[in-house]
Amino acid sequence: MKSEASYYKILGVSQNASNHELRKAFCKLSIELHPDTTSLEIDVAKRKFQQVLEAYENLNNSNLRKIYDEKIKEKSRSKNNTIFLNNLVIDSTKQNLIGNRRPFSNGELFALFLLIIIISICLIFSIFIASFTGKELDTIPIWLIK
Repeated sequence: MKSEASYYKILGVSQNASNHELRKAFCKLSIELHPDTTSLEIDVAKRKFQQVLEAYENLNNSNLRKIYDEKIKEKSRSKNNTIFLNNLVIDSTKQNLIGNRRPFSNGELFALFLLIIIISICLIFSIFIASFTGKELDTIPIWLIK
């Protein structure tokens, strides 16, 4: 965690809050703390808004929330060397990266599909042009000719 305040305290919700309550708290705080709409200084507003955004991202995802809750329970039992980095949790005793990558969106899949089609067409087109020019390729290296 970047600060001592827990994600639940940052959002102002209880630990058993539902996703709907988390979303309501996030929307309320994002309107209050957004650098474009707040009366706070820009640096302070950015920092607080980023904390709220990080808290919401980690608590809204059920897997990350479960990991976070386990870490809070473990931390309350004993001090453990744990470092939180964005959506990844690095446990210094195990050195495992635990995190979830989001799946590709429909737009990203379509862009990848178009990219594959364009590369395939370019390869086919280059083979087609090379076959009709009739030029033979020099496949013998120059150092072998001597």
